[in-house]
Amino acid sequence: MRVVILGDEDTVNAFRLIGFEGYVTDAKSIIPRIKELMAMDDVAAILVTSNISSAAGQEFVNLRTRVRKPLILEVPSIGGAGYSEVNYMAILRSVLGL
Repeated sequence: MRVVILGDEDTVNAFRLIGFEGYVTDAKSIIPRIKELMAMDDVAAILVTSNISSAAGQEFVNLRTRVRKPLILEVPSIGGAGYSEVNYMAILRSVLGL
């Protein structure tokens, strides 16, 4: 099973240094890239940097909350403005249909 990081160049390169597969993307290409990765059976999780996910808007939020596999998580980007609060229990309930 693979974990893939999508986002800005600095963050993707940092994750690549520790062994993750990663792709530099922008807000316009993030949704098609996620859908491409979702079609692959060996992708367990997709990490998306916060600056790209914020720019992608509601379409990213909708995709993230309705997909069961792979797990789609937002991670802080290097040089970002900080952490935003995420209710992971609400995401899990939504994904699991609870």
